Amino acid sequence: MLSVVVIAAFGVPVITQVVPGTGVGTAVAVSVVLGVLLGVSVLAHELGHCLVARLIGIPVSGVRLYLLSGVSELTRAPKTPRDEAAIAAAGPAVSALLAGIFWLAVRGVTVSTVSWLVLILLALANAVVAVFNLLPALPMDGGRVLRAAVWKAFDDRRAGTAVAVVGGYLVALALGVWSVLLVVSGGIAGALPACIGIVMAVFVAVGAAQERAPRERTRWPAGVPLAPLARPVVQLPAETPVWLALESAANHGVILTEEGGIARGLMDVPAARELATHRPQAPASLVARPVSADAVILADDDPADVVERLRTTTAVDFLLVDEAGSPTGVIRRVDIIGALEPARSRCRGRQRTVDGVQPPGTAP
Repeated sequence: MLSVVVIAAFGVPVITQVVPGTGVGTAVAVSVVLGVLLGVSVLAHELGHCLVARLIGIPVSGVRLYLLSGVSELTRAPKTPRDEAAIAAAGPAVSALLAGIFWLAVRGVTVSTVSWLVLILLALANAVVAVFNLLPALPMDGGRVLRAAVWKAFDDRRAGTAVAVVGGYLVALALGVWSVLLVVSGGIAGALPACIGIVMAVFVAVGAAQERAPRERTRWPAGVPLAPLARPVVQLPAETPVWLALESAANHGVILTEEGGIARGLMDVPAARELATHRPQAPASLVARPVSADAVILADDDPADVVERLRTTTAVDFLLVDEAGSPTGVIRRVDIIGALEPARSRCRGRQRTVDGVQPPGTAP
């Protein structure tokens, strides 16, 4: 919704200037429609990623949309360079296809009309999304294609990530320099595009930093798999009274499901205990915690990558799933940390911390 408001705010003056005689009310309505269509275009871009991922056999947990970007949440990382490249390239391919469709549609309408302007803007926006995402830099799709290429060439995914992260920093630097030059050469007139350039530079730099390869200082005991750390799961209807759900949570992870077997989320046990104190008959759905993509672990995931993931997520419980995406267990954050090398933990002093990862409830 916020994206539509922002696009509408910028679109009204453009429409009234490019299409003479257009009233403010009409311009607002057209801008809102344009914002919605741009959102649909971004959704189509992300669905391109999702479709290819599903065809490869990777379950998709959700899609998040932003102003002119989005994120497809996959339950696991691609296992081969080919899969990585195919999933990454699908989004820009969809955007390029949409740009071509809208551009062809422009030829069928009268120049300098509202419909002509909307089609032009949709064609340009999708073209920009396609080209920008093809830059060889993480976190863009082109960076993932670059990572796949390096991964294929050297049989090392982390090396591919490192190269693509450097590409991200270089792109961010280029955007920053371009923004400064716009202000220097254009003065006030270049302020708006310069601001957009700075925002894009920050987005790319932060995204690249988050994508960096796991550091070697994170170590996992050799030969220790993740699966034995998992507690068995039990699935309960979301309307189950919270006091009854708590009985099942003693030695199990509790997945709360809605009608049709759709997972509502994992039961937050501390919150459930608090709720049961005052309202024992309340439905357990009130304390369901949705499972985000970064809280899903496959049985064959690299434990070192899982430990690295603890740095960027606040998840307390992780859902272990099989290749088909079916839940097989719940692994607690503190159990993952506890399985790390004891010597590593002792180096941190009395508090159990490992490479900046702390169990909930401890002070830094």
